[in-house]
Amino acid sequence: MDHAALLFVVLQLCGTNVEGKFVDSTVKLTEKVKLECIYPNKAVIIQTSWMKLNVTHKENIAVLHPIYGIHIEDKYNGRIYFENASREDKSLSFIKSTLEDVGLYFCSIVTYPDGIWEKVIEIIQLDAFEVSEKQNNPVFTKPGGNVAFTCPYKIGDSVQEVMWERIKADQIDTIVLCSSSGKQSFGSDFKERTLVDCSDQANSMIIIQNVTVSGFATYRCVATGRNKTYVMSFTVAATWDPKWFIIYIAGGISAAILLLVFLLIFCITTACRKKKKRKRITEALSKALYSTQTRCANSYGRSNFHGTWNTERRGEESALRQKEEIYINCKNVSHKPKKRPLDSFLRMK
Repeated sequence: MDHAALLFVVLQLCGTNVEGKFVDSTVKLTEKVKLECIYPNKAVIIQTSWMKLNVTHKENIAVLHPIYGIHIEDKYNGRIYFENASREDKSLSFIKSTLEDVGLYFCSIVTYPDGIWEKVIEIIQLDAFEVSEKQNNPVFTKPGGNVAFTCPYKIGDSVQEVMWERIKADQIDTIVLCSSSGKQSFGSDFKERTLVDCSDQANSMIIIQNVTVSGFATYRCVATGRNKTYVMSFTVAATWDPKWFIIYIAGGISAAILLLVFLLIFCITTACRKKKKRKRITEALSKALYSTQTRCANSYGRSNFHGTWNTERRGEESALRQKEEIYINCKNVSHKPKKRPLDSFLRMK
């Protein structure tokens, strides 16, 4: 069987049993709408088809094939895209949605060997999307753990159905619907990991296994009777795991030690830089002072400062001698010339 024939068979199978179809998720109409379709099992995905209910029939929107790629109908080309088209994630996103996009959508995945897996999503208008929260009770669990809810509805013996839902900001996912006859209808995302007891006429209890991070949300049960409706909400939050607590403490201590080591290295480096800077400044000042003294000494030698000063000093002393009168005490000495020996000898002759 070729791929075209296989697609035709798939569309025919999905086109039946439309009226009264169980809705897996309800999405609020906003400017950018995302229709989540994530296959929960590990089977081989052969082909994925997106369709919309148009009055009496389903119209094709897009087909995703692992080999041939993605085909989008002309009517929706440029208006839709697949953000994370991985092996399991086949979610459809609208670029800019309008009132024409309100309605039922079908995400049909053909797998081997599990067969056909289908999810029904309804887009409703903003005023029709109402979430009433009463008796919000906290429930704690860890990722990968299980969480249990008990809804003690008090509306007598006239219970017609009990609906369990997961509430998100723009989306409500159906977990399970319990009818008065005891029939159970599971949402496509919870069928494989939800346990429920619908036999009790006074209570309804469910257990959701393997809660992921996206499962930390608000859950509620809505019990509908003939004249009354009972609503009870639960908020699932993450609990502390001692193992992770020890890891967080060890990580905090390690970060503090690294921070102290970094600060110590920074302080030592800064001190060394300041010390080197002061040393360079001191050496530069010493060199500058030594150079100044040397230039002054050489200047004195070249200008013969000492010789000039002595010459000026002698000139001043001479001038003083000329101006001052000098008095000397001496004996009277005759000024007769002395006779020379030759003259005495001539006279004797």
